[in-house]
Amino acid sequence: MIYCDRRICLLQVVEIAAQLRRARDCAGSKNNDLKEKLFMRKLVVCMLAMVLCLITLADCFADENEIGILTQFSVTAEELNEKQVAFFSAVPFTGFRFFDTLSNLVTALESGTIGAIETDENVAGFLLAQRDGLARYNPDNIPKYEVSFCMLLREDEDELCGLLSRTIQDLEEDGTLDALRNNFIVDVIAGKEPEAVEPEQFQDAGTIKVALTGDRPPMDYFSAEGKAIGFNTALVAEIAKRIRMNVEFIPVDSGARAIALASGETDVIFWSQIGNFKDWKKADTGDQPENTIVTEPYMKSTLCYIVREDSSLVKKPIQ
Repeated sequence: MIYCDRRICLLQVVEIAAQLRRARDCAGSKNNDLKEKLFMRKLVVCMLAMVLCLITLADCFADENEIGILTQFSVTAEELNEKQVAFFSAVPFTGFRFFDTLSNLVTALESGTIGAIETDENVAGFLLAQRDGLARYNPDNIPKYEVSFCMLLREDEDELCGLLSRTIQDLEEDGTLDALRNNFIVDVIAGKEPEAVEPEQFQDAGTIKVALTGDRPPMDYFSAEGKAIGFNTALVAEIAKRIRMNVEFIPVDSGARAIALASGETDVIFWSQIGNFKDWKKADTGDQPENTIVTEPYMKSTLCYIVREDSSLVKKPIQ
């Protein structure tokens, strides 16, 4: 798919049309074979250029009807669109398009390549607070889907998965999870500078290798100094302290997390399930990689959409 600025394409089409008029006038004033041949040659070149511009322009307008989401592991965008026919019949969009990073998603939205971003309320709150020109879009005619945040492990790590789940439940019961949410999500969205949490080190203890993408603020990102910060970092540090294990954070591209987990490069990746499920751990979302297991959720949020502030979907205040 071609990325472009529609205004540039329109200007190019106008300029080509002007060139055609000038070439025609020139040929008309000098009526001879050479001028006719030059005119025809220029006509062909200009027509080809105009066709390319119009194709690109049409592509730009079509793209604006898509919703950008992060690349999924076990389903293609085409397969996902086929499953979501009912959803797209209720919203002013035609399909999903995958992007490997949140940064690319935001760039595509701001440039007009896509019409909206699908994400959760935590990331949406952060983006809206940090970047001008964006707005929230809440369709009234679709349900509010729940996002459950958990950790994903290989099936052979069931003992570690159980230990992590029990510790997450303890953190929930004693109020630690709420405190972490306030410090690393609510306060950060409000403008507080996040702290970089250094996990404690335990002599002669095992090490859990945890993947960080650095691309999902305020959950998982890096400071200007390159230090891992965010809610997920603080959560893992607290869990490791309670189970007395060391933690090693492994930088991994978002789209390569499943491969890093399957290969043993990491032991844990952060994961989310989307849907209103009675038993979310048994839900078939079609995206969870094979031979993996999930912990108990450590947080739940709501799915939402971000559009440009100048989008016609943004409800304007009544004057």
